[in-house]
Amino acid sequence: LVGVAMVAAIVAGMCISGGLHIVGFGPPDQSLVSLASIVTLLVCFAVQSSVEELLFRGWMLSAIAAKFRVAWAVVISSLVFTVLHFDSRASGLFFLNVLLFAVFACCWVVRTGNVWGVMGWHGGWNWLLAVGFALRVTALDAHQPALLVKLTLAGSDYLTGGIVGPEGSIFCTLILILGIAFQLFGIRSRRRLARV
Repeated sequence: LVGVAMVAAIVAGMCISGGLHIVGFGPPDQSLVSLASIVTLLVCFAVQSSVEELLFRGWMLSAIAAKFRVAWAVVISSLVFTVLHFDSRASGLFFLNVLLFAVFACCWVVRTGNVWGVMGWHGGWNWLLAVGFALRVTALDAHQPALLVKLTLAGSDYLTGGIVGPEGSIFCTLILILGIAFQLFGIRSRRRLARV
């Protein structure tokens, strides 16, 4: 639900700024084939995002934190995640957002002490972008009709993310910074409670 809310906030910001135009609402086709594609993508994104989270935030973050400080673990695992998402067509803002995405996920894991929540967040994020709004996910076009709202790009790449999709927009930057601040506040609050 957090992933869905964050994506909805990014898309709303893009629409309000004129970066996206609404073309239509609701699924254009409710056939069994269309529904099967939507469910299949949900499963695929759940598996893909869970594997990434288990590798980067489950294994790498904890392995580095065991030898060094947690801050170093966050920095190193986030940088590796960012490098592995390299796309020569993408802007610098996209790479900043991938880094912020990784830092947010690391902070979530540090705050909660497990990787399960961030696995769901990541899956919900990817699925809603690709299926709910038929937008690109890290430059990937799922070629699915929009389940909720059909949108078209109308603004500059700075607003829309261009070829990589909303993850390359300034609205993604803002939402991820707010998300990191929330996670850091939760970590501080948890440490205070632990001292009591």
